[in-house]
Amino acid sequence: MSIFSVAGSLAQEQEFNLRELLPEECGLAAAIHIPQASRYVHDCLMLQEHRGEDSVGIISLNGDVFHTRRRVGRVREQFFDFDFNTGLPGSIAVGHNRYATQGAADSLTNIQPLFFQDTRFGPIAIAHNGTLDFHNKIRERLTQEGVIFQSAMDSEVLGHLIARSPYDSLEEALIHVTELIPAAYSLLVFSRDKVLALRDRYGVRPLSLARIEGGFLVCSENYTFDQYPNSENLGDVKPGEMLVFSTQEPTYKRIQYAQPDEHFCIFEGIYFSDPRSRYNEYWHEDFRFALGQQIFREHPDLTGDCVIPVLDSGRQAALGLAEESGIPYREHFKRLHNPPRASLRSFTAATEKERIRTAFQKLHLRRELVRDKHVIVVDDSIVRSTTIRLINQRLREAGAKTIVNCISAPPIVDVCPYGMDFQDRNQLIASDRTVEEIRERVGADRLIYLSLNGLEQIVERSYRCGICSGCFGGRYPSLSQRERKSCEPDGPSMGQTDG
Repeated sequence: MSIFSVAGSLAQEQEFNLRELLPEECGLAAAIHIPQASRYVHDCLMLQEHRGEDSVGIISLNGDVFHTRRRVGRVREQFFDFDFNTGLPGSIAVGHNRYATQGAADSLTNIQPLFFQDTRFGPIAIAHNGTLDFHNKIRERLTQEGVIFQSAMDSEVLGHLIARSPYDSLEEALIHVTELIPAAYSLLVFSRDKVLALRDRYGVRPLSLARIEGGFLVCSENYTFDQYPNSENLGDVKPGEMLVFSTQEPTYKRIQYAQPDEHFCIFEGIYFSDPRSRYNEYWHEDFRFALGQQIFREHPDLTGDCVIPVLDSGRQAALGLAEESGIPYREHFKRLHNPPRASLRSFTAATEKERIRTAFQKLHLRRELVRDKHVIVVDDSIVRSTTIRLINQRLREAGAKTIVNCISAPPIVDVCPYGMDFQDRNQLIASDRTVEEIRERVGADRLIYLSLNGLEQIVERSYRCGICSGCFGGRYPSLSQRERKSCEPDGPSMGQTDG
């Protein structure tokens, strides 16, 4: 069978891949009371670019003057040969790299940090990782009340709500906003007087703190701290916690502004976060390794000649499965990150033929090593099934005898409610098909998913926290009737409290 027989579905994969399914991934970074702060922010954003490469922005404070650089494109390209001393001076800076979920990726108005020049609190900048619950309804209400929006991003709602809050301090105003919008976000809010770092009470998105050179770093992923030998990791910002940094002196305080109800997005551990980042002091790569071990514990009859990861996301789980089973681990596929004439990101070429070539090029196969072999292929998820079908087809053409697909997560049966509940659930292959039907569709001899119970067991032993597992048919963060009422268009004015 020709590799080009899958042509009809790769275009659809572009429209609904894993990042489109769970679209809250951006990178936050702040450097506070550190010389050349913008340089540190740049370095941290570089290491978090897997969280977003559509655009990048950095805002610094020098004295009482803000300096801004926001560009469409990747960090390395947009800050190549940039003079941070003159372009972004100061000892305090906040940055953001963006994966576009709301608003066009190529629009300058949709680049963060957002900057609001005139508010009751003076100029403020906002950097946001997440997708705001009820943002469309709140935006509609604010527009009806006369607010003019400059961007298409849900994040801009935050700035207008802060500016309209009846409270006198910036931190009180931000806490008021969390009552109107309970999830899902990690935030950096930056004024002349203070920098605020906050996670929602569900802790859906990560945020961590470190001390360095008498100042502080705050980043979405704490492995960024490890690039500095003199940094001290101070741990995660807790769910429902706000850190308040003074811009005048190197001090900060912690405010537990809301009762925690932790629902950490488990896909941070399974896929999104860098494997060398940690959550609750547990390494993501160790978590992924344990997922692979758990697959074999749930299916001890699994046999084969080799365990092959779908690189890079399946590597740690494949290693765990190989160690637990005793089946040799082999990287017979090699991941090419920038093959000739291929897009930087998967499935974004102009024609179907180019998309197929790109997908083919990005995973180079040693064909002779799988001939007449019983192979086990490990990946982190199946969304539409296009990628795994393509891989299985290539293995068949190379002469593999049997193919077992092992997925280190349960079947994805629902979309993420934080900004994606308008998507067609029928685009999820597991939403209305049995495992056997999926197996036939992807062309495997056997298909194994990790069970939700097995996933939760690993979480209990590793992160030791509550998780959001709604996309697997489990639990989403629940919102009270009071929280929902405050976000409806006929609820209270966005500048009032409901008592």
